[in-house]
Amino acid sequence: QASVIMIGHQYRGSWPQGNHGPPHQRGRQVSQEQILERIHGNLYSIVGEAVDDVKVEEDKWSRTEIVKRIVGYIYKAAKTPDLMHKPWQEISKTIVHHGMGSYVSACSEKPWFYQLALGNAFTSAVWELVQASARGRPQVHFQDVQDFVVREFEQHLDKSLLTKAVWDATMLTFKDRDIQPKIFKAVHNTYQPALDELLADTRPIDDARKVETFTRRWMETSMQRAWSALESAEQVLSTGQVIRLFQNLIAPFGEGHEYTCIPSMLVDQIGRPPRNWKFLRTAVSKMFEEWHAAQTAPQPSKRRKKGGGGGGEEPEEAEEQEATRDEEEEVPAEEENPPEEEELGDFAAENGTNGAKEEVLEEEDAELKDPWETLEPEDAELEDLDVKDGEDLNGAGGEALPEENGHPECTSAGDCLGAPSDGLVRHMIEGEDGDVYCEACWHSFMFHNPDLEGLWEDGDQAGQRYEAPPGDP
Repeated sequence: QASVIMIGHQYRGSWPQGNHGPPHQRGRQVSQEQILERIHGNLYSIVGEAVDDVKVEEDKWSRTEIVKRIVGYIYKAAKTPDLMHKPWQEISKTIVHHGMGSYVSACSEKPWFYQLALGNAFTSAVWELVQASARGRPQVHFQDVQDFVVREFEQHLDKSLLTKAVWDATMLTFKDRDIQPKIFKAVHNTYQPALDELLADTRPIDDARKVETFTRRWMETSMQRAWSALESAEQVLSTGQVIRLFQNLIAPFGEGHEYTCIPSMLVDQIGRPPRNWKFLRTAVSKMFEEWHAAQTAPQPSKRRKKGGGGGGEEPEEAEEQEATRDEEEEVPAEEENPPEEEELGDFAAENGTNGAKEEVLEEEDAELKDPWETLEPEDAELEDLDVKDGEDLNGAGGEALPEENGHPECTSAGDCLGAPSDGLVRHMIEGEDGDVYCEACWHSFMFHNPDLEGLWEDGDQAGQRYEAPPGDP
């Protein structure tokens, strides 16, 4: 697995000297071809210096190959039509977005990916275009452009790291390849809405409680979506599997690594929760109890009219409804909120669930002596290893799937998701041959970036364009 560091170290570095020094206002007007030529030259100098700091970690590509590839990604983004007619902020976003799209797709599995400082490389390309388009516009300072571009670059790295972490956590928990993309999509797509909902709540609560609130909401909404997307969801989403999934999301790169999928703004001061966080078991158990209560709750009978059309209820019908109301009053408050019907899909339609709201924690849990209450050692061990009778590591009955050793010809090498029997796909970059990946790895890349182009390398479809399976984004 590629080494991962925390985002946030210095991405600027030193600016190459001579003709490639920090740009300044130039008096003469130049053609677009001259601007692109200057961008290309600057990129080779700046990217080359950045690559020198990480090249020892690359055992396959030469320094020249790394520089050539990365310069190509950024240079292609700088050639986007009509860029010079846009505001400088839009120029910045466009170049970083397009350049990072290609860079992430081709290099995100490299051990140096999160360490390569490309902030100045993107800034140099943006600044040349901003200067060329500055005639008749308010002047913008170089430092403002550089700060803006570096922030955009770091945000793309953050998003990429989160995507990788969620994908890794999903693969660690569910071994079935048909299940993995559906679980990943449900978990990944509910992350930001859960965070936005938390940030919209202005009530004063401590950071530990915010982490609990976010985690609970993320868990509930993601598992509701996953339940709707999966066949035989009750066999896949067992209590143990959901706990293991969120343990892996808390520490996707291992307990010894500081990165977590919990938003950094929530844990900067208190640190991330441990894998054996007791709250996970409590929250998952409670969620399943509420789902079960929603499934088994009695439904009110429809009112019957008297045969004579008098408009009153039949006496026995009124008595039944009164009894139903009495039963509903006896249901504890925490069981009165089943999952959202639109989220649970078939599960809700079959069992009559009708809307859920987030619960408030019990009063006795409100005062925390320690930010993270952990399980006892013997319970924590069971949480990681225990599997219900007749259940394999996928949450379904049957024998555990055999471990795969990856495809020997896949560029992902030790990080390969596939098997020797998988087909091969060649990455195409502007019509030129790129690296070869197994079908499983390529499928995961396309899930993250649907704009990738690839051709089948072998098999009956050799030479044909790779198309994502139906139902994928």
